[in-house]
Amino acid sequence: LFRLSVFLKGLPPTAVGYFLQGGAKFGGYEALKQESFARLRAAGGEELTRRCQLPAMLASAAAAEMAATVLLAPLEVLKLRMQTDAAAAARGAARTLLHISRHEGLGALYKGLAPIAMRQVPYTMSKLVVYDQVARLAKSACVGEREHLRPCAIVLTGLVAGAAAAIVSHPADLLLTRLCGSATASTATSVAECVIADGVLEQAKYLMSL
Repeated sequence: LFRLSVFLKGLPPTAVGYFLQGGAKFGGYEALKQESFARLRAAGGEELTRRCQLPAMLASAAAAEMAATVLLAPLEVLKLRMQTDAAAAARGAARTLLHISRHEGLGALYKGLAPIAMRQVPYTMSKLVVYDQVARLAKSACVGEREHLRPCAIVLTGLVAGAAAAIVSHPADLLLTRLCGSATASTATSVAECVIADGVLEQAKYLMSL
């Protein structure tokens, strides 16, 4: 019989990880952005806020995504272990987490932090900021007789933001693929280890030499 449960391996840590990551990313971005704008207004009024709006938004998105990645990384390692190690899958999420902590140390849960952040931080910065900026323009354009076009404009804004994020993060994504596809990675004990099997700088230099 075809077992659908095979496709659900690692689902609990995935669900918890992205639940925490989403809250930290979106909630953190909005909170940091509004706090930055408030401080800028207090320091130099609306003129300073307008001048520094884009850097403040980018910094807020980067800080929020970094915090989100710190929350996500251990659960991403846990998910990968459960998907690639039958013993870990049999133990379950909670016992596998305890097993890794006891036998490999807490540092093992953050082995994938650098490569995940390398991809996710630029992705989130571009996605959130582009969405914010384009949505503001779209809303201002869809007024009066064109107000009925606002839902379409919002969908288009999401498409533009997603495309921009994909383009910006693609070099880092390619770098991660190279790291996972290297000869050294083939001897790694898990996918979580293969992403840092070779040095990031060495792989970057290789890609630039192509």
